[in-house]
Amino acid sequence: MSITNGRRVSRSLHRSALGLLACTALTAPAYAQDAAPQSGATQLDEIVVTARRTEENLQSTPVAVTAVGAEALERNQVADVTDLQRTAPSLSVATGAPSASGFAFVAIRGQGNLQALVSNDPAVAIYVDGVYIPRPSQGLTDLLDLQRVEVLRGPQGTLFGRNTVGGALNIISADPTGEFGGMIRVEAGSYDQMGASLVLNTPITERLSGRFVASTRERDGYGKSIPLGRDVWDQSSTFFRGKLKYEDDRARVVLSGDYNKIEDNGQFTALLAYAPQVFGPTGSFGPFGLAPILDASLHRDGSFYTSYATGYFKPVNNPNFATLPAEVRALYDKPLGNQVEAYGFGLDASIDIGPVTLKSITGYRFSDSDGVIDTDGTPAPILTTWAGYSSEQWSQEFQISGAFGERFNYIAGVYYSDETGAEFSRSQNFGFLPYNAATRPYAGLAGQNYADVTNTSLGVFGQGYYQLTDTLRMAAGLRWTWDSRDTVLYNYSTWGVPGTCSVAKPDVAGVCAQTQEVEFDYPAWTLGLDWQMTPDVFAYIQTRGASKSGGWNTRAGSLPAFEPENVRDVEGGLKATWFDRRLRTNLAVFHTWQSDVQRQAAALTPAGASTQYVVNAGDARVYGVELEGAYRPWAGMELAGNISLMDGEYESGTFVEQQSVPGANLPGCVTAPSGTSSICPVDRSGEELPQLPKLQFSVGATQVLPTTFGSVTLHMGYAYLGEQYYGPVTASPLQPAVTQALYAETNKLNRTPGYGLLNARFSMQFDAQDVEFAIYGKNILGEQYNVRQLSDLYSSGLGFATSFIGEPTTYGASLTKRF
Repeated sequence: MSITNGRRVSRSLHRSALGLLACTALTAPAYAQDAAPQSGATQLDEIVVTARRTEENLQSTPVAVTAVGAEALERNQVADVTDLQRTAPSLSVATGAPSASGFAFVAIRGQGNLQALVSNDPAVAIYVDGVYIPRPSQGLTDLLDLQRVEVLRGPQGTLFGRNTVGGALNIISADPTGEFGGMIRVEAGSYDQMGASLVLNTPITERLSGRFVASTRERDGYGKSIPLGRDVWDQSSTFFRGKLKYEDDRARVVLSGDYNKIEDNGQFTALLAYAPQVFGPTGSFGPFGLAPILDASLHRDGSFYTSYATGYFKPVNNPNFATLPAEVRALYDKPLGNQVEAYGFGLDASIDIGPVTLKSITGYRFSDSDGVIDTDGTPAPILTTWAGYSSEQWSQEFQISGAFGERFNYIAGVYYSDETGAEFSRSQNFGFLPYNAATRPYAGLAGQNYADVTNTSLGVFGQGYYQLTDTLRMAAGLRWTWDSRDTVLYNYSTWGVPGTCSVAKPDVAGVCAQTQEVEFDYPAWTLGLDWQMTPDVFAYIQTRGASKSGGWNTRAGSLPAFEPENVRDVEGGLKATWFDRRLRTNLAVFHTWQSDVQRQAAALTPAGASTQYVVNAGDARVYGVELEGAYRPWAGMELAGNISLMDGEYESGTFVEQQSVPGANLPGCVTAPSGTSSICPVDRSGEELPQLPKLQFSVGATQVLPTTFGSVTLHMGYAYLGEQYYGPVTASPLQPAVTQALYAETNKLNRTPGYGLLNARFSMQFDAQDVEFAIYGKNILGEQYNVRQLSDLYSSGLGFATSFIGEPTTYGASLTKRF
């Protein structure tokens, strides 16, 4: 079977850069440093983390965690969560989806979730100042004025607010201090980038202080739409945060609130390939003459940042269009574009009462995001979707911690959250099909999936640490979680036409509403030993278990609820400092077992509309090794890096799919009611695991030089993310040869090639004026790459594959005044 593929990108530039940097930098990360190396300093700074909900030295914390301090975030140009994958091993952040562009799909150690449903939890939790962020639509909000970011790898079931199977991103913003000060920054760069930031810290009373942060950024689009004659993938963002802190000898209270709005006029989608068997002269849609349009729209190296996406097609030739409500008709005039609005507050209060400390974390988070995306990336009206997601969550956590004697410490608590939200998608499939009163009365009209969602979660947890000897410690923790997932579906095969309700089991006959309710409960645990072998060498081993809640498929009402995904692991680590704290090496080895893994599938409904759904897809295992560290060979120089090597597979025979195959009475199959096809089992256990880069690394160097006016700092960093799969498929061996070839080509297109990016930043600090001038560049080798490729739509019958484009070379300059 032949497939028309529009681009073959050379990787020679990043390979040569990899060889050069590997010779000059150590494979291990100084991204954990809170401050740049001082011009006269040769020892690495001590790093404090809160990976176990209490402050500890990183080098004696029995958890695989990377801490990225404020100055390291700035040096590495970390503007949002996506950039964090350049700073920590085994961390992959996917962007690009047939939905709003502001989504961040975070995976750690191959544990991820590529489905944006409000009724489906992420595999990696994001916390901001201790408050759980429930939806990926808030994942790409701005990161500004942070104390640090901690990347915790592996199941996090017993201590943090929600049960997560992959890990957690713990984002900690800078607290107010008792001294007046702040920062003003202006910046400009390529693509007419403009930005301004303000940080103001002020004491209010002796024990009360406040901090205010604001920023605004704008830039033109990275690409140009030929049919629309405008930029695509531009961005405009506004961000505010305010914090108040009260602190005395016994109590500490921090109230924080933030607001972020991000807008663009369309994410960059491109046609990666199409099937001539579908759109060619003899294909299913050959008579419509789309092949020349698709040929001209294919993504090519010479026009890598050129887009051909258009949007909705207005089906005015269908007489039913004029009868639709005005709200529905307005859909077809909506332009490409995306917006994310997110805000919330947190109240973190603690008090020491004799031998115990009581703590309360109250959180509120709201997000609303929607986007119009031309999924095929061409002027042909094949698939355009307007999708939206909203979420409002209240959460409350109470903790008690303390000690019994000198050897036993503990922390225990209860967590509750209540989330309400909604999600919708309004897709126009094959809008080019002509109206036919008998066979296609609603040709060109969009369908609708809409769901109201209510999620509640209650968890009770406790964890203790017992000092067996002066150097040997044991940890044990247990948590139990109760989740409720309720949805009400309002789905129509044709939006605005009452007789086209597509829910499977309406609550009331004649009313298009279907209620679905389900409850789950499950444990999480941790058990480990750690050993301070010498003052500079620390070892640990632990096993953990956690679960990710089940839920409902809101786009396909006939499907049952999917069950929780369960994960358990074994991890061993060795953390060491060498040569009088000039070298740090942290090693982690892990093996993870998954059962009832939740995977995304795609298909066409009998009505011809595209849908995506989640299934429990058998059992899998992932294993790997991670190394990170830092080295100061001489005063003012720091070499840093990290590497992860991972692999994984499904357990043989555990992932079996029932597939429709043409023909009756096929061996090992059940004949379908139609009598013309059979339902046949197919073993999918040989597929690649999604969002699992087998190789990932970063290397970097920072040199600080003293000058007569202050200092000069030069930082360079190179990060490589290996190839990933985003939805492999397997054909039954009983399928016709043409279908098997289609599946094989789908898997080729589903493989997103690996890519490497070289970034640099040069700054001059003028001490007398406390002013910094910096210039910086990202992707300075001009790597052309895709962040994600979607061919699952291809195998489901739509006949095309889409790529989501990575950022081009950008550069800029900033001027910062601190006071």
